[in-house]
Amino acid sequence: MTQSVIVEMRPRLQVCNVFLIMKEDLPKEDTVQINVKTSGVDVRWLSENGETVQVIDLHNYKLKPLSLSGLHIQKNSVSFRIQTEPTVNTSGSFASEILPFDKTLDIMSSDPELLSPNIPCDEPCSLACKCCGKLISKQGLSFSRVLPLPSTGELDNSDWFCHKHSSLPAPTLAPKDNDCFYGLCFILLSTLILNISPKRVLRCSRCLAWLGTCDSSSSAAKLWSCTTSYEGSSTSTALEDFILTVKNAFNNTFGITCRVMLEVKLSDKDSQYLLLWAMDKNLDVLVSGGEDEFTSVKENTEHLTKVKLECKLKVKKTVKLLYMYHKNCSDIVRSWQNDHNVQSVEIAKQMFTAGLEYLVKGTHFIPAPHKVTNNFFVTYLGL
Repeated sequence: MTQSVIVEMRPRLQVCNVFLIMKEDLPKEDTVQINVKTSGVDVRWLSENGETVQVIDLHNYKLKPLSLSGLHIQKNSVSFRIQTEPTVNTSGSFASEILPFDKTLDIMSSDPELLSPNIPCDEPCSLACKCCGKLISKQGLSFSRVLPLPSTGELDNSDWFCHKHSSLPAPTLAPKDNDCFYGLCFILLSTLILNISPKRVLRCSRCLAWLGTCDSSSSAAKLWSCTTSYEGSSTSTALEDFILTVKNAFNNTFGITCRVMLEVKLSDKDSQYLLLWAMDKNLDVLVSGGEDEFTSVKENTEHLTKVKLECKLKVKKTVKLLYMYHKNCSDIVRSWQNDHNVQSVEIAKQMFTAGLEYLVKGTHFIPAPHKVTNNFFVTYLGL
């Protein structure tokens, strides 16, 4: 009967939010009873034919039995809030002045080794389309310099200096034929070493797969790890690159409002956008696994049938965020582009598609009354 269970733990606020999604709509004549215990919650559905009990065990967290509030019962969902006891007796009281913070469990931390493409210098190298395997680089390719870019976001070289040097030409980031610059999940190369036409959007000449983009002068090509294969390239998927890019963008965002705008360029004029707004950058969530994780015990009596459901909840560090998808440059996209507090990041088409599907899938875990806020959808990153 139960499809998913999610419990948001907020120890600093000493509350938890419980979301239950059922496989089928609840009949109107059924009654829902919620029994809050110190160690967990029992959600009971009563009907004419019997009763079904969903047991929710909250591991080491302790609840206040008489603190249930915000109960919402929809067609196929139940959501409510419960107050919790402090995990540490001194936290949240006058006996403690500093709340504990464990940096090692921060979801925003990333492995620096994932940033390097590991391309050897002064050795033969070849670039190929990951979709069909067609060679997209010229023969005899080798790099004498493999260097990281100063920024993994927009390559704005005006931020590298404290003021403009009027007597010198404007600095450019145009790699030479033997240069390979790399950022987060992409490499920057000269278009002269490629066998494909240097258009705004680079595509494979055989399978027409989206490979990358060129700058306005068509001198530098940006190829992504999920679209191009080469010696030392990352074996991560487009979704893994998307999650890593979003985590890194939020980690580099300061201030109360953490907002990131992801852009994918589909042609010379067409672009699509994904607006992300972090609500909680380090949220503990107890989430149920697949349908196989639910165990049921059935008891038959003369007139009624009692079914007891149990599931093992896994603790995960997640980012709760808002997202909005735009097919073109709308008014809200322009306002975010003009906002200096918003970080703009260009990503690959494959990352954009896989990431959007991932965010939509996370929204299905949230009941209808909590899915949308201010025209943004609510989801989790890290489930």
